Amino acid sequence: MVKPKLTILTDPMAVGQDIFSETARRFARRLKYAVLERSPTSHPRFRGHFAVTRSLVEGLEKIGADFNYNPTRLSQLDETVIVLAGVRTLRQAIRLKQAGRIRKLFAGPNVVHFSSDFGSILASPDVDAVVTPCDWVTENYVTDNPSLLGRIFAWPAGVDTAFWKPDAGIKRERILIFDKHPATDDPERIQPFADYLHDQGWTVDVLKRQRGKVGYTRESYLQLLQHTCLMVGFTGGSESQGIAWAEAWAADVPTLLWRNTQQVLHGRLLHVSTAPYLCEQNGLFFDDLEQFKQQFAHWQVHRTQFAPRKWVLENMSDEVCARQLYEKVMLC
Repeated sequence: MVKPKLTILTDPMAVGQDIFSETARRFARRLKYAVLERSPTSHPRFRGHFAVTRSLVEGLEKIGADFNYNPTRLSQLDETVIVLAGVRTLRQAIRLKQAGRIRKLFAGPNVVHFSSDFGSILASPDVDAVVTPCDWVTENYVTDNPSLLGRIFAWPAGVDTAFWKPDAGIKRERILIFDKHPATDDPERIQPFADYLHDQGWTVDVLKRQRGKVGYTRESYLQLLQHTCLMVGFTGGSESQGIAWAEAWAADVPTLLWRNTQQVLHGRLLHVSTAPYLCEQNGLFFDDLEQFKQQFAHWQVHRTQFAPRKWVLENMSDEVCARQLYEKVMLC
């Protein structure tokens, strides 16, 4: 039997010194799934960051790539490994590389918050390259660990364009305000924007997501998008990728997104973005209410110039993003 060319890991294998701890964790996880109601971002198959893992695994399947995901035996482990998530997983992979079981090891984008976390494990010389979700994260990682320069790159997860798509039978005449915020943010911050749109004669839907709580399903979000001609987006201070924005773009909904360029994270002032992949094809930024009015007027005049779904199909579908990462790691 020929082994696959690539292994994706989000959990340690129950082998060697991890056999007892990982076996216990897997048993506890199965018990939890059997007893408790799962959240929309929890899945028995896709571990780590659900949307990122799902996109890569399903994208690799769609393009027919030669890979496996979370194998259970060392004999199934390929020489090229991507650890998508988990410090414990990366520690095990580093040990396996030191033992000669892995030839090329990639780590990210959901292993740590900063490259200095956990003793700068991400910058270990045994990690051939680090994967980040966007350029601003890359820059901060390199600031903390200059040794990463030359072995780090940004890669966005894709979205399922067969699911996130417009419904041609629905007339789109509404505007959706999507507010992603931490509990400490002003819950009324979107009200002036909603009032302005109401005054302009628009019907406005509001979707709120508090950090740590989803509060909606993929199906309900899609249904809102299919009635929407424009989405106005706010977030808590930064986005490492903005998958919710990409899901709107895939449904052919352009976005006006609140811009923020600095944020204090864990006591550090960082240069950030609220939409690393926003471009002229899928939307515009605004800084405040007055600039929002200008950008909204621009959108009204130039609506036909926006092509968000076309942009996603070319740049951020599951297939496109999976192929991009697969080719990158196989050529390194």
